[in-house]
Amino acid sequence: MSMPRGSRSQPAESASTDDARERILAAAERCIDRHGIRKTTMDDIASEVGLSRPSVYRYFADRDDLLIELNMRHARAMFNRAHKSMSRQTNFPDQVIEGLLYAADHGRRDPLTRYVIDPDGTNLGRRMIASGTSALLRAEFFDPYLDAAIANNELPPGLPRADIYLWLGNLARMVMRGLEDGDGDLKRYRSIMRRFVAPAFAGSTAS
Repeated sequence: MSMPRGSRSQPAESASTDDARERILAAAERCIDRHGIRKTTMDDIASEVGLSRPSVYRYFADRDDLLIELNMRHARAMFNRAHKSMSRQTNFPDQVIEGLLYAADHGRRDPLTRYVIDPDGTNLGRRMIASGTSALLRAEFFDPYLDAAIANNELPPGLPRADIYLWLGNLARMVMRGLEDGDGDLKRYRSIMRRFVAPAFAGSTAS
């Protein structure tokens, strides 16, 4: 009995597509390390991976599409590391504070993670916001701890998540910029946040 046409090639084609995307993303990371994220072009990436520019566009709609994929990967890797630090804390406010400090400190060192914390006025930043990528990543970062805090009566249910994400995201951006400008170090920001951020959550604790 003969196999339907295309049945053998489909898995191979899918694997080939995944491999090509991985090679392009790896080439893009090398270009960003060399040129910086703003100066890296699709021509640079195509040359680095050994493909024509039209071939790269077969796998990514445009430069921003490719960079958003890289941003998400870097962000999720950072989240995994940050969550380990957060999980060592014994209460919800300290978990939030350590998560914010970790994200801010590592965001300033990684140009790709930085766009998750600070999607600035560039086309890429606007695209991340408009596509919902920024909101999605903030939810992935904070939701496990927000959900646990509600279950443990450390937060009341019904608080608008979008408002929490916005506020915490702005705090992370503020700390990241402060660290870059030399306004304070992690120890100082930890002290400040314990005085001003922790009480904001304590004040909303369910009775």
